[in-house]
Formats: sequence, C-alpha cells, structure tokens
Amino acid sequence: MENQEPTLDGFKAFIGAEMQVPPSAQPSEAIIDFVFGLAKDLAIPEIRCVSVRVYAAAVYNLAASNLIQFAQDDPKSATPSFWKTLRGSLGMNSFTPGLIASSADNGTSQSWFIPDAFKDLSIADLQALKNPYGQFYLSLAQQYGTVWAMV
Repeated sequence: MENQEPTLDGFKAFIGAEMQVPPSAQPSEAIIDFVFGLAKDLAIPEIRCVSVRVYAAAVYNLAASNLIQFAQDDPKSATPSFWKTLRGSLGMNSFTPGLIASSADNGTSQSWFIPDAFKDLSIADLQALKNPYGQFYLSLAQQYGTVWAMV
C-alpha cells in the first residue's frame, strides 16, 4: 500500500488483491461507492496525523467490512451466492447485542474478563468484529481512544 490518501481506485484494487473477491462476484459500482464513502466519513481522521498509509489502511479495511455487510449477489453470475456464503461463514447474519461475560450450568461455570475497550462498543462495532477487515480497522481506531473523546 502506497503512502497516499485512500482513493476509490485504490479501494477497488484492495477488493481484488486483498479481499480476493472473484471477478464474477464483484459488487456494483453503487455499492463500492457507498461503502468507500461511508468509510471515509466514519474512519477517524486523526489517524492521518501518524501516517497517511495507516489512514488509507483504516479506510480500506472499514470499507471492506461494510462491503461484506452490504454487497448483494448477482444470481446470474458464476458465483451466485458469494456474499451470502461469506456473511454466513462469518456469522454476520445474526444480531449480537453484546459480549458474554459469564455462563454456568449445574456442574460448570466460566467467565471472561471483558476489557474496558469492549464495554462501549456500538452495534456497528460489534458487527465489524465479525470479520477480519472490521477487526483490523477497530484495532487501529482503538489506538486513538474513543471516537468522541479522542483520549
């Protein structure tokens, strides 16, 4: 990834090279434009202060996460269920209202420590955690504190 601002053409290259979406499953231009624009609007702009390359990676990965969420399959293509299958394999078709802190039954119990960074995740963040691109974006974003406080 070059050290330049994220571009729509750069994201299209990311879809093919990094996401390895086959040509037959390429989403519509409208969806690509939408998820790229959404990512540019939502990615933390202060990441640019550290590195334009890191900011571009943040935008492309957030856009990729959203692409998985929104892309629709073309039933006439050679891969008519590419996006549906991908979403299913990542568990993105189900609602996750939060993280499980503990569980128990008659003979066993288990609990997890939930880091503070996870306690304030939005529904969009929880959905992004279901795929590797969203996870990568959130790992970069958390380096800069909460979105609103920039602590």
